[in-house]
Amino acid sequence: MKNLIYLSIVALFILSCQGEPTKTIDLKEEPVNLDHEKSLVLPWSVQMNDSTQVMEIRRDPNADTNNLQPEDMVDALNLKYPQIILSWNKQEGDKAFVSIADATYLTQQSGSGGAEAYLAEATYSLTEIAGIAVVEFSFKEGDHARPGIYTREDFKF
Repeated sequence: MKNLIYLSIVALFILSCQGEPTKTIDLKEEPVNLDHEKSLVLPWSVQMNDSTQVMEIRRDPNADTNNLQPEDMVDALNLKYPQIILSWNKQEGDKAFVSIADATYLTQQSGSGGAEAYLAEATYSLTEIAGIAVVEFSFKEGDHARPGIYTREDFKF
């Protein structure tokens, strides 16, 4: 009997020490405002045309790029694609230099279409910044993407 009482006390003690269950938070894809003047919304996105089954690059009419710096555009890309962390390196003339330290998701897991869509969105968005016409991507080449110099002309869907 004593063993049953001790066992009951131990069981109650263990159960009372457990914290609240973890809560799932539903993250919606909404613009993130870091301050009152900047909104991290990509001005361009790649979408599949339902009727033609062809990828199209579309401008977001709500995107305001007036006060954005290249680093802001990189932050917006990283928010949209958290599995591909893009880093801003520098700008020389009209060329932006960016890199991806771990490009495994881009080059091996996103498929050729996903990789092309990401590079198109990144290139179009970064070249939306005044003074940037070319983007040089630096990352380890994989099956679905290769590093190099890209312009908007490289993505005519």
